[in-house]
Amino acid sequence: MEQQTTGQPKLSVVMASVTGPSYLGPCLDSLEKQTFRDQAEVIVVDRCGEGVTELVRCHYPRVKLLSCGERKSIPELLAIGIKSAQCEFIAIIEDHCLAEPYWCERILAAHQIHYGAIGGVVENARVDGVLDWAEFLCEYHPFTSPVLAGEVKAIPGNNCSYRRDFFVHCTDLLENGLWEASLHERLVENGVKFYCDPSIIVFHNLSFSLGKFLCQRYHYSRSYAAMRVRGTSLPKRIAYAGFCPLLPLLVLGRMGVRVWRKPRLRWKLQQTLPLLIVFSLVWAWGEFWGYLLGPGVSPQKLG
Repeated sequence: MEQQTTGQPKLSVVMASVTGPSYLGPCLDSLEKQTFRDQAEVIVVDRCGEGVTELVRCHYPRVKLLSCGERKSIPELLAIGIKSAQCEFIAIIEDHCLAEPYWCERILAAHQIHYGAIGGVVENARVDGVLDWAEFLCEYHPFTSPVLAGEVKAIPGNNCSYRRDFFVHCTDLLENGLWEASLHERLVENGVKFYCDPSIIVFHNLSFSLGKFLCQRYHYSRSYAAMRVRGTSLPKRIAYAGFCPLLPLLVLGRMGVRVWRKPRLRWKLQQTLPLLIVFSLVWAWGEFWGYLLGPGVSPQKLG
């Protein structure tokens, strides 16, 4: 595939390595096949250990590997990678995602329209099983096609890019273990607008067992709830927790409406509905304990 060589790299691709070499390898392969490969530096911040170190050293010498001996959360890992980034723009991808071959090229082109934060589309690479579809719809239904190009309120955390100078006053959020929702709120407060470009595509390539996914939903929702009420009074946290019995209906209703608006996914919605109901119940349970007791060890359990 033709490579573009036009001076120093302009895009830093940062990822947290949390799922191990069997998923990281295909992700790095997809980045090696980019049309604008020489315009990007790839930074992997790893908490998995020797298997990842050996993989990168033997097969991906261009990758900058930062190893963390202690168990850090994904936002903390990303903060380390962002601080190490050298390029004008920073893109975030998850280590189990596959980037479409023109991913880097289209990110750089999109930033020429002067939006500071740009997101793309997330598609499902695991299409054979009902469980895989349920997990995918649960997490990524707002960001899978069809989506319209233009200004948006939210972009996916595993397919997003930013101007590097936006992180000057934001990396403290990631360092403290807060997820992209807090980062995006800070950017909005600073006047940053978000843009969706449907030509920027990654494929979600991760498969969980049912038990593992339920644990992930619980830990993510507990982390999210704790983040929302961080620094607030106990009565307010109790009030939020008191709303949690209504959450399953709210979460499932929003999800159903959004997916139904995408005709290609309507049959998948019907197939996965029983699982989506269970996922919504677990999400509410995690939020309940996050409001009352804080994050616990949930941020370190994700990945």
